[in-house]
Amino acid sequence: MDNGKPTFVPALDLEMGFEKIVRIAHARGVCKKQDAVSKLKTEREKSVQGMDVFLRVVTSIPCVETHDANALIQTVGSIEAIAKTSKENILESTDISSEKSQMISRFFRDPKFYLSPNIR
Repeated sequence: MDNGKPTFVPALDLEMGFEKIVRIAHARGVCKKQDAVSKLKTEREKSVQGMDVFLRVVTSIPCVETHDANALIQTVGSIEAIAKTSKENILESTDISSEKSQMISRFFRDPKFYLSPNIR
């Protein structure tokens, strides 16, 4: 079997040839479908794991709960985008309180705050 060239399948008569072609096509379709399903499962697992990591990082900010983290990912996006966004943008785009949005903004901008051993 060579890539890019049709496979030669010997057949005794026209009906037998057609039947073999249908079986080959069905087998290829099943293989492609199984491969696609496994890829989708893998991608879904990666996205779930990525979301779990995101939630852990954002909820590690004092006063930020899971609901707040979900609101941030839906409106702002990635952790990098959250770190760059302003307090005002967080207030406009989410239902997070001004105290929490200030805490988020301070967490990403103030090294004395996020490097201190006791984050309050």
